[in-house]
This record gives sequence, structure tokens and C-alpha cells, in this order.
Amino acid sequence: MNMQEIWKKRLRLHEKKMARYLKYVLNDHFVIVCFFIFGALSLGYSNIIKTLDTNFFWGRWIALLVFIASVSIGKLATLIEAPDAVFLLPKEQQLPDYLKGAKRYSFLLPGFVIVLLTAFIMPLLVATTSYVFLDMLYFVVTLLLLKNWDLDAQLISLKISHKNERLKWQGAKLAVITLIAVISLFLNPIVGVVLAIALQIISLPFFKKMANERIYQWELMVASEEQRMHRIYQFINLFTDIPSLKGQVKRRRYLDGLLKGISKDHNHTFDYLYARTFLRGTEYSGLYVRLTAILVLLVIFTQNFVMALLLSILFIYLTGFQLLPMYFHYENMALTRLYPIKMEQKAKALKQLFVVVLGSQAVIIFSTSLVTLSIVDSLIVLAASLGFVGVFTQIYVPVRIKKMLKVRLY
Repeated sequence: MNMQEIWKKRLRLHEKKMARYLKYVLNDHFVIVCFFIFGALSLGYSNIIKTLDTNFFWGRWIALLVFIASVSIGKLATLIEAPDAVFLLPKEQQLPDYLKGAKRYSFLLPGFVIVLLTAFIMPLLVATTSYVFLDMLYFVVTLLLLKNWDLDAQLISLKISHKNERLKWQGAKLAVITLIAVISLFLNPIVGVVLAIALQIISLPFFKKMANERIYQWELMVASEEQRMHRIYQFINLFTDIPSLKGQVKRRRYLDGLLKGISKDHNHTFDYLYARTFLRGTEYSGLYVRLTAILVLLVIFTQNFVMALLLSILFIYLTGFQLLPMYFHYENMALTRLYPIKMEQKAKALKQLFVVVLGSQAVIIFSTSLVTLSIVDSLIVLAASLGFVGVFTQIYVPVRIKKMLKVRLY
């Protein structure tokens, strides 16, 4: 079996695994969230664009950041595994054939994102500069060429052993991408296309020389691919359990003060355990922070009372729904089963934690809405959010836990 066949077989297995998880990611909840986020962003973006003209100085600079970010999105997906360092080592001379397939596969998603983000930023450029929508074609071609060059540079970095040299390589790569993006935006988009093509031609012999003089760093390739897959699994883990993903636990001593209000007695055992789990477990606290940060940005960006109200309720529900598996966090620990504690106390402790966590999220939303909404509208958002927290914790959580228990029994 040659390296191209190995790549094709491995890619089929990878796509099959991702397809199994995709049905959990693209569920009703996620589709609803995407719908509201897209609506909120479109509404806010449209309202902002209407207020801008050519006097807005930051239009090109915002577009520059978007262009650089779009090219930086997407790491090289090699699908290299730890045993490959032993079993594929004799075929290292044929590895470029394998990595060609990896590069083509790695280009698909970033290419789509580049087109999407360029289309998103063009109304801002048209409103604040002399560019027209037809110029989007030049920007897209430039960015796609830069992404192709970026993936070639990532292939070369697989042969760089020293960390400092890799950091310099990444810095030089970012500087070149930034320079061409600046010229394309601030000088002429056609010049940007010409420079991107010239970069491909000039870099080809240089990359070829580096590839011939160095050997592949297998440990680096394995570690890089594991980190890439870990980020993907972290996202999928928001929707379903990933057996291969292990959450991290951090001490976070600075948060100990938040636990002082919990009584350290027999009847509050799970109150303390769940609070500790939420504060120390990155899968729970990280989820809460990410969803809250997204909600804050959306509320500020939309500047609309109805959207703020709907988004606050929606995100509170999503946060609570994603935290529900915490109920089974200690299910496989023998000590918690030996405690002479009634199982009803677990549900009660979880509901109390949700009241605090989701209630604090409602307060954060209220504080944020004061920036863009009137005090009356902000109070209505707060009242509706707190009301939903009460309904969610007292009615939905017990029903959901019973359903989850039935599923686990079967």
C-alpha cells in the first residue's frame, strides 16, 4: 500500500468518525443558536453600516484584521498518529505524497471561510472606501493564494526541530501575509493578487531546498495533530460526550472565596462537590465563560431590545442544558455512593448551583444591556431572564434528569 492509499483510507475513517459526531452537533439547539446569532449579527451589522461613510477611518484596518484572521484559520490536518512514528518511518521518502492529500483536505474549510468572511466585510469596505463589490473577487483570490502558501509553509515547519526557529518561522510567515494584505487593501487589490502569485513562484525553490535538507520531526507531527483534534473534540464535546477527550482540572485557588457561603455539613455534600466541579473543571467553567462572552458581544453588537431579550433567554437555556451532565459527574465514584445521602439531595444541589450560575449570567446580561439599551428595557431583560432561570431550574431540570436516568438505565 503506497502513501496515497494510506491517506485515502485514513481520510475515509476520519470522515466517518466526524459524521457520527456531526449529527449531534447539527441538532435543533445548535441550528436555533446559529439562526439567532446570524440574525443578530446581520441586524446589528446592517444598522452600523448605515451610519458609516468615507470619513470612517477604521474601515480598512478592521478589514485587515479580518483578512489576516481568515488566512490564519485552519491548521494542516495530517491525521498522523503516534504509531506512525514507528511504522511509517521506513516510508518517510514517500511521505510528501501523503502530505499532498493532507494539504488539499486542509484547504477546503479555510477556503470556504475566506470567501464567507470576505463577503461579510465587503459592505464595510464599500461604505467606507472607494471599493466596489466587484473588488471582492481580487481580495478572495489574494487570500486563497496566501492560504495555499501558508499551508506550504506549515508543511515545511514539520521539518523544523527547534522551537525558537519555529516561532521565527511563524513570525516571518505572519509578517509576509500582513504585508501583502496591507498592500492589497491600502494600495490596490490587483497588486495584491500579483504579489500573492509572485510569492508562490519565489517560495517554490526555497521550500524545495529546505525540504531536501531536513527530515520530518515525527514527534512534532504527532503532537500537532493531537492538539488540532483536541480543539475539534472540545467543540464537539459541547453537544455530546467524547470518550477520548479528558477534561482538565485546575486548582484556581483565587476562586476559593466563592465557596465560603456553602455550609460544610452532611446535608450540603453535593452542593460543595458540584460547586468545586464547576469552578475547577475546565469543561464546565470554560463553557460558561465562552457562552457568556459570546452573549455579551451579541447584546452589545445588536443594540436591539427584542434580540437582546431572545438571545439572553436562549443562551441561558443553552448554558444550563450543557451543564446538565454534571449531575452524573460523580456517578462512577464509589465514595459518593457510600455516603449516607439521599439521591434527592443531588438534584437539589444541582438546581441550587444552576440558580447561582444562570442567575449570575442574567445579571451580566443586564449590566451589558445598560450600555446599549434604556434602563427600562434592561430591567425587562433582567426580569425575563431571572424568570426563565426559575422555570428552567424548578421545572425543566428535574424532568430532564429523570429522562437522562431512564436512558442510562437502558
